[in-house]
Amino acid sequence: MVSMSGSGSPVAALEQPLSLARQVAQLLVVPVSARLGSQSPPREVLKRLIQEVGIGGLWITEGHVAEALLLIEEAQSWAALPLLVAAEASRGLALAGATSFPHPLGLSRLGSEAERWAEQWGRITAREAAAIGINWLLGPVAEPLGQGPAELALAEEPHLALQLARAFIRGCEQAVPEGILTTARSFPGQGWAEVEQARPLLSLEPTAAPCCPRLRLTLGELQAGPWLPFRGLVEQVGAISVAPVVLPEWDERWPISFLPGRLAQLLRQEWGFSGLIVAEGLDQGFLAELAVRGRGTESSPCPLAVRALQAGADLLLAPPEPVAAVAAIVEAVQQGSLDAQAIAQSVTRVLRAKQRLFPSASALLKQVWPALAETDFSLLPGWMGAKDPTDPALNRGFSDEQLKPLLLGDPLAKDSPLAKLFGARSPLPRAAQLGSLLAESDIVPCQAAMARGGVTGGQPLPLPLPPGSWNWIWQDLSLGPEAVLLAESPALSIPASLGLPPLLSHSLTPLSLLEAALNNCSGQWIFQAFVRDPLPNYVVDWLGQRREQVAAVVIYGNLQVGYRLRSYLQGANVIHSLNTNPQAQLEVMQRLFPSQALLRKSKPQQAVADH
Repeated sequence: MVSMSGSGSPVAALEQPLSLARQVAQLLVVPVSARLGSQSPPREVLKRLIQEVGIGGLWITEGHVAEALLLIEEAQSWAALPLLVAAEASRGLALAGATSFPHPLGLSRLGSEAERWAEQWGRITAREAAAIGINWLLGPVAEPLGQGPAELALAEEPHLALQLARAFIRGCEQAVPEGILTTARSFPGQGWAEVEQARPLLSLEPTAAPCCPRLRLTLGELQAGPWLPFRGLVEQVGAISVAPVVLPEWDERWPISFLPGRLAQLLRQEWGFSGLIVAEGLDQGFLAELAVRGRGTESSPCPLAVRALQAGADLLLAPPEPVAAVAAIVEAVQQGSLDAQAIAQSVTRVLRAKQRLFPSASALLKQVWPALAETDFSLLPGWMGAKDPTDPALNRGFSDEQLKPLLLGDPLAKDSPLAKLFGARSPLPRAAQLGSLLAESDIVPCQAAMARGGVTGGQPLPLPLPPGSWNWIWQDLSLGPEAVLLAESPALSIPASLGLPPLLSHSLTPLSLLEAALNNCSGQWIFQAFVRDPLPNYVVDWLGQRREQVAAVVIYGNLQVGYRLRSYLQGANVIHSLNTNPQAQLEVMQRLFPSQALLRKSKPQQAVADH
């Protein structure tokens, strides 16, 4: 719990009410790596940010769940006021050891089952988060899949995206009834953005504009389409995150998250949102260039933080220089360019959220911030408000079962570094109990359903295939060696069991070797590509020129590549899978070879080319 600061002084020693600098610091959320061997920022720096500066929260960006638990436990012990602790949650918690899920777009293809599995996904994600002390989920993604490079959208149609986001949030609330903060990401949407060709951060041309993502739909089109899920979630989520994207109708140069008053006008006055508006992406390189090209007072990233608050943001996610940002914001308030009352209102929202998440700290929060005691929660809409006039969430004690015990998928080896570290600490109770969360029986069915929904297209292949046929597999090196081609991978083992030898290749395979192998193929190809980036043109050309030999094309991963090949090879047997994992591979193989006898595991034959 958070009854003492790290130095041992009582929390009551805090300024009452909070000083301006402490108020501002509560609006900052700092990214932190939980890795024990590569801590960023260093723990001494993080401790100063929490104790001396008084930042409001942490964003756990990487690490194992056990490492995250240790970090959160220690950070909360340093904090005079409880910390918001955030983590990415677009495919489950983005931490090693947590349950990982297939691409969520697969949910939209499950028909009447979609909401059920979205709810299950939310329950699993939230209960794991609560078990290790994470109280803020950076998810769900609310923007629908647009015409650009959208990542991790729930659906292509706005109303279905809203429906599935609501189901995910319901699941979170069922798993953690005492409260967990969810976030609609990322407004105004980048799947509907048009990004100019990238160029160096410091251009030699003084008139060149920074490379900012730009929306190419009108305000009316956005309100009627891609923004529908965000507006529909204002009473379900506790936060809406805003990415730095330009809406030319409002301003040709500055992203909407830096336009004075725009976020407050749209999200609060027009939509009635009472939760937290979170400015994200403050560390993006093009913003630094944009600031440098502004007036002389905007020669550092710090005024970007000022502009985000002027726009209406309550929280700054990953400001590049937290200490300097606090100083710049305080100076802006003192000079009158930033409204002190607006800062106070943001602090009230942040501490109100903490009051919901940490009921046992409610009295302390009211003590240091009297505005909380004056707030009638029954009159507030949305997650910040009460579900009924008594608002039981604000009076519920903090369950002992949620006190950040160790969450591990597998037992620790006795001689491992983590085992030695945990052995040096006081025992962490319920380790086995909460470690079993990762083995709950409801996880695998949910993963399998999402993987099934992520596979589209395809027709069964007639058997037997002509002699001399190949299973040509292209692996994108950016996915990493562990991502795809394991010995028991269904993409290898099932075709091999049918006598289809694998031809393994990627961007570093010598073209002469690849061409020789393909020219020797007298039968047909099954072309399977595991890709994050677009396929090289020469691969696409080969598929087009020898289309009569291509029995099936399977694309795992990049959705745009799947769309392109379906258009280019019209009428061909094209399958797209959003995921590369074995469950998705097995689903693809079932479509190509539906006979159950073919789904046995078997080792692939020796590859012709493996580079």
